[in-house]
Amino acid sequence: MVIAILLVCFLLNIAGHENILIGILNTLLLFLSIAFYLKFSNQKLSSTKLLLLIGAIPIFSHNYNVLTVLLAIGICVLLLLYFSISRFKNIFIFIVLFYILVASLYANRLVELPFSLQSSQLIFSDNWINLYISQMQREALYVPYKIRLLLFNGSVYSYVLLSKMASLYTFKNLYDVLLIANLYPLVKGLMLDFKDWNRSKTLLIFFVLLISFTTVISRRVDIFNTFVLLSPFLMYFTLKGFKSINKIVYLILFVLSIIIVTTPFE
Repeated sequence: MVIAILLVCFLLNIAGHENILIGILNTLLLFLSIAFYLKFSNQKLSSTKLLLLIGAIPIFSHNYNVLTVLLAIGICVLLLLYFSISRFKNIFIFIVLFYILVASLYANRLVELPFSLQSSQLIFSDNWINLYISQMQREALYVPYKIRLLLFNGSVYSYVLLSKMASLYTFKNLYDVLLIANLYPLVKGLMLDFKDWNRSKTLLIFFVLLISFTTVISRRVDIFNTFVLLSPFLMYFTLKGFKSINKIVYLILFVLSIIIVTTPFE
């Protein structure tokens, strides 16, 4: 089954952008994401043939920059190593965290090779936010001046960051990278894990939040670059929920997904 899924993924890559190298790397990323699910969940894949359609997830057929896919592959490898070793976990976790942080910075162009921080790309250098703060401090005359200083200051960035983080997970972004059909098992998987929560699953959510936060401090967010780094976590929850889905509903949603993807909207 896994080989068939990978074959579907590779063929869609070749059909979509004809970049063989990226196709191979995307397929390898999908393989490692599936391997992470098997390792972390200690469960087998669902036996349904509909699982073949996992290979059609857009996140694994996008024409990325080579470095971006390699960074995502590195995250998968480190996660597999972390959950495989029994010794030095407390040390290795800092290696994983540092790598995820650096990978997120590179993927969102906040750092360029070899290791040059692009401070102009940080949201904190965004002029319109600074101008908004200064303007409100001067013009919000309905509020006493000292209170204005308390309300309109650098804390505005907290709201902006939280707003941008929430906007990462809008319905449109999720179906762009996963298709509508795969949101169904993704939600199912999240619900199943919430019923059986443990420390390791909290760690997964922390990794997701770390990537999300590092993404939104950039002035320009690349949705696919962000979600390709999240691919092992997304695949874990999607495959986790696949065993509990209604297969007819999933098939209908997949057909709907294809119609939406292939229909031009003006």
